Amino acid sequence: MEIRGPYQHRAGQWRCRLIRQGHRIWCPLADTAERALRLAELCAAEIEREGLTITEAIPRYEEYLKEERGNRPGSCAATAARLRLFFPDLKMLVAELTPTKCAGYYTALVKTPSEKTGQRLATDTHRNYLAEAKTFLAWCVTKKMLRTNPLAEVRGVGRRRHGKEQLTADEARRWLNTALALAPDEPGAIAAALLLLCGLRSGEVVERVVRDVDEGGKVLRITSGKTRAAIRPVSIPEVIKPFVLELCRGKAPTARLFGQHWRDWPRHWVARICVQAKVPQVCAHSMRGLHATLAVTAGMSPHVVAASLGHESATTTLESYALPGSAEAAATLKAQAVLQQDPKKP
Repeated sequence: MEIRGPYQHRAGQWRCRLIRQGHRIWCPLADTAERALRLAELCAAEIEREGLTITEAIPRYEEYLKEERGNRPGSCAATAARLRLFFPDLKMLVAELTPTKCAGYYTALVKTPSEKTGQRLATDTHRNYLAEAKTFLAWCVTKKMLRTNPLAEVRGVGRRRHGKEQLTADEARRWLNTALALAPDEPGAIAAALLLLCGLRSGEVVERVVRDVDEGGKVLRITSGKTRAAIRPVSIPEVIKPFVLELCRGKAPTARLFGQHWRDWPRHWVARICVQAKVPQVCAHSMRGLHATLAVTAGMSPHVVAASLGHESATTTLESYALPGSAEAAATLKAQAVLQQDPKKP
């Protein structure tokens, strides 16, 4: 929105004009140019608060995610793109959104085949779109664009498929032994092993530089991520530490630890090691989930596991990463340990 003026209307009277999406809006008259400009600013603020279109609100939300939440620019752009798909009438005012309209948008999203694939969206996909739209409208409420969230009562359709297929503990040991056997000659095997041992994302591995290896090889610093929670130090296990230090040798502090690779590079190595270890083939992200499952099952607090994975909430860890029953299994193991204690020993 642009403020033009102030212009003299009559003797002793001034006013400004607002330009919004090609439309001209005259502001109230004032007795001085300064007051006219102030009135124009107040009018613009009122119109922007109550009269933003969805097209105008989404970039502001994207900026909020980047500047205040600290989310990665690529992640923010992807969220904005999904919101534009969820809300088909982008010229509609945010204030005009109603529960009926928003429920209809979600129903259409669920039932309408994708233009790209010709297939309906998967349950996880359209439910994720719904979750992001709800969060966006909740933000709109905080900004006084809406009084209430019109998506608050809309429930996701279908049953989610939480998590990826994971290796068993025995299969994971065979997989890791195979990776470590390849590690002296294959940096890709080291990258893949870090996914399992440290619960890292593929992008977090590929983007590391030499100076991120800290404390003599004990710590790997994750300096950026999808959210602020992703910025964290990660302990490097002793079993992989010598290989990581060898990768650092002779490289500049800002050089990529593994060289230049696409983000999906570790995925190919995970699959290759699965074949060599003769275990079921799983994806790279499955290794991150397996790390969560093993940690929770071993009795580590879900909140601690969530922090180590860079999650903002333990709910994400338990619902989408650790296998169902992991927390319960940890409780059972603790109970068994208590029952097996020798009462004669202090």
